[in-house]
Amino acid sequence: MIADILKEQRKIRNLTQQEVAEIFHVTRQTVSNWENEKNYPDVPTLVAISDYFEVSLDYLMKGDEKYMAKMKQEAKLLRSIQVGSVPTIIAGTMLICSLILMIALFKGGSVVDILPYQLMLTIVTIWSFVIHFGNLRSQMNRVIGTSVSIFLFASLFVNLFSVLLCILSALQVVHF
Repeated sequence: MIADILKEQRKIRNLTQQEVAEIFHVTRQTVSNWENEKNYPDVPTLVAISDYFEVSLDYLMKGDEKYMAKMKQEAKLLRSIQVGSVPTIIAGTMLICSLILMIALFKGGSVVDILPYQLMLTIVTIWSFVIHFGNLRSQMNRVIGTSVSIFLFASLFVNLFSVLLCILSALQVVHF
């Protein structure tokens, strides 16, 4: 639909693809790709096309099922990234803090001082893990969801391993 409207409006105004390209600051090949439905203009360019050819954005966008499908797919990807960033940031922060605590333990820090913080970090990591698998993973696309899941598993493993080391150190099974 966008392709047909663009081609029709260009021909009505007796413009070449090169002239249209210059108006919208793109290459002639880009205009050709738009007209042959190989790709679509970005939203700011669509607004400029709408203004220049005096057609509504509604008419340009909503009538084109392929374009609307592409926009929905891109919106879902963006939502996946947004939703996936929260547990990733939480787990990453907990992972870094856990590693810092383990370094402190290895350098002679008191297990009695370190263990409560390590337990708190592990609880927060488990919480983000549960939230991710309980609610958020279904809102992500497969690649992002899997990547976040792997990172959460790794973070949880490191946190649980750190707690185990702290407990074994407190029981004097291992010494640092």
